[in-house]
Amino acid sequence: MKTSLKLSLMAAVLAAGGCATLSPEAERQLEEARASYRFVSEDPRVQRYAAVELASASTALREAERLAAEGGSPELVEHNAYLAERRSRTALGTAQIRQVEADIAVAREDRRRTQLEAREREAAAARARAEQAEAARREAEQRAQLLARERVEKEKVSVAATELAAEVKRLETELADVRAKQTDRGWILTLKNELLFDSGGATLKSGAQRALDNLAQFLRKHPERDLAIEGFTDSIGSPDSNQRLSERRAHAVKDALTGRGIESWRIHARGYGPSFPVASNATETGRQLNRRVEIVINPS
Repeated sequence: MKTSLKLSLMAAVLAAGGCATLSPEAERQLEEARASYRFVSEDPRVQRYAAVELASASTALREAERLAAEGGSPELVEHNAYLAERRSRTALGTAQIRQVEADIAVAREDRRRTQLEAREREAAAARARAEQAEAARREAEQRAQLLARERVEKEKVSVAATELAAEVKRLETELADVRAKQTDRGWILTLKNELLFDSGGATLKSGAQRALDNLAQFLRKHPERDLAIEGFTDSIGSPDSNQRLSERRAHAVKDALTGRGIESWRIHARGYGPSFPVASNATETGRQLNRRVEIVINPS
């Protein structure tokens, strides 16, 4: 430091000249002040925390060096050297205290920051728990609403199924030549060909009109229901001719229903010829059962 250099130069001057005028006690006191100042001034803590106190010690030491160099009073040299030595010690003590205070402040700030971070983590965890609870509540509410809707739908389906069954049974009761059966495909109404068509023909007989009127009335009551009209024949004749005949008969029934105001897109007509017999084609009774038209009512 510049101050240390000045003091060293003054000490050299004193050693060269005026040192002889000092008393041994003044010389000792001055050397102690120099050593103490030199030791303290090199301490980083003093430089950082006690710069003012160190400057005060430097001022007293410079004054003692000046007086010694100029042959001043040994008592004044001793006094200023003593002041320099004591102020150096004060600077060191002050630096130590202030460093401890700084360390305490740092530790306090670290503790405050740690506590703040802990509170923030706890707050974040609390928010996360609240969000999870709210999400669980919403999910439970949505599940309850879904279950409620499913119950309502099931009740509607049950009521609709009950109403449908009652209507189908009414048709079966009113039309002696119609047989109804509930299957996985839905309700199947079986109409004998003899009710609908002449042998080998695909033109609806007049006696079929009442059955078709009732079926159209049923479909108007249940606009949500689609149906399939499936024609079947016995095995007499060629398979191709039987296939075409079953198709014409299925479409004839469809045309009769659309002519009664039933939407065409609700009705699917197809023929299966002699496929899927319900009885043996080896007997006339069995062949009569196989010649049929089935109305399949969609279950949903």
